[in-house]
Amino acid sequence: MKIQERPAEQLFRQFCEGYKNRDLPFLLSLFTRNSNMWGSGFDEYRVGLKEIEMQLLRDWSQSEQGEIEIINFVPTSQDSLWTAATCKAHVTIDGTKHTFEHLRGTLIAENEDGSWKIAHTHCSFPDYRNAEDGSFPVNG
Repeated sequence: MKIQERPAEQLFRQFCEGYKNRDLPFLLSLFTRNSNMWGSGFDEYRVGLKEIEMQLLRDWSQSEQGEIEIINFVPTSQDSLWTAATCKAHVTIDGTKHTFEHLRGTLIAENEDGSWKIAHTHCSFPDYRNAEDGSFPVNG
């Protein structure tokens, strides 16, 4: 018997599909009114739908195509309202396709007006300045 996908995992997959298709109205419909999004850039901390819209448009203005490939979800309990996944990002910039390994994503789901929506999402890459087995990006 297959375990039913949790609301947070469904939202994560829907977000990836909407992002790939650059479907702004669909993506914005996935978020709560007071949601927030943290991205991988230094200034990517967005609060509310208008700022999230600005972030998505900024991403798309800097690339011709983008896709988030989910590698696997982190195991959570059946009643969890959050999920985390390891992913790859495939992005075409100036005609060149780039693949960024080790994208980490988290999502928190919240019930708003009877529907499950994204309340918080965060994506990041490991800091490659860290030495092997190092927890912090400092030398010596």
